[in-house]
Amino acid sequence: MNRKIQIVAALLLMCVALVVSANVYAESPSPAAANTAQVDITINANGEITVGGIALKGLGVGPLFDAQTLNYIKTVNSAHLVLEGNMVNLDIQGAPAMKIEWSPASRKTAMDIAAQYGIYVTPEVMARAEEWITSSNLDVTARYTSDPSKPLALSASKMVWIDVAQNGAIAIERGQLAYGIDPSYVALIRQSGAKNTTVCVNKGTIQAKVDGKALPAITIFPKGLQVLSQTLNLGIDQNVDPWLKALIGVDISLPGGAHSNTACGQ
Repeated sequence: MNRKIQIVAALLLMCVALVVSANVYAESPSPAAANTAQVDITINANGEITVGGIALKGLGVGPLFDAQTLNYIKTVNSAHLVLEGNMVNLDIQGAPAMKIEWSPASRKTAMDIAAQYGIYVTPEVMARAEEWITSSNLDVTARYTSDPSKPLALSASKMVWIDVAQNGAIAIERGQLAYGIDPSYVALIRQSGAKNTTVCVNKGTIQAKVDGKALPAITIFPKGLQVLSQTLNLGIDQNVDPWLKALIGVDISLPGGAHSNTACGQ
């Protein structure tokens, strides 16, 4: 059973684009998309993984697969998944393997069927997912190789929603997590009186606001990022430029507050 779980995990990893991220080998994303991401994943013979130029080993994540599972991944060799609006395309070893045309209606039907088997997605989560799907081009490659993965390319003006409840429970994009914040920390947050916080990272500059009021901006320089990478053994110290071009942000609703509905880079 554990081996089957590992195989499934490997396949999910090879197709992780559905969750996070137009391919480094394919045409550029459509300029109409407000949010785009290019993610490259590599897995070597030792099971070590790099994602978007970051070695997970440096973050304390060890090999995830046994020898047999790695052999399956080696056989697949490479996978490429692209999501553009209502179309999903999957290539295996450079050859077209699958195309999925999923309209909003068909996605709802699939979720309704999944609910009958205990896999239930709330309407709030589905609504946010639809917003991301209709405004994003997501593309991932996964490769079996000893080479490190290519740097992440990310431009997402749409902010990720995070909700912090009165009891410390945390939800991301309306999806409830299994853990939360210690109540004592929630009390400190409530003491500040803040209801909303936004943090936007735009071309190396971190801009944060509390209830719409700007905090001092922080700019990260290439040398500093290189030192941080070396300290944490992330493996990106030789090519930090892509990280300093990224655009991403979070919109945090604190207890008793609401989301700002603003966008990064605007």
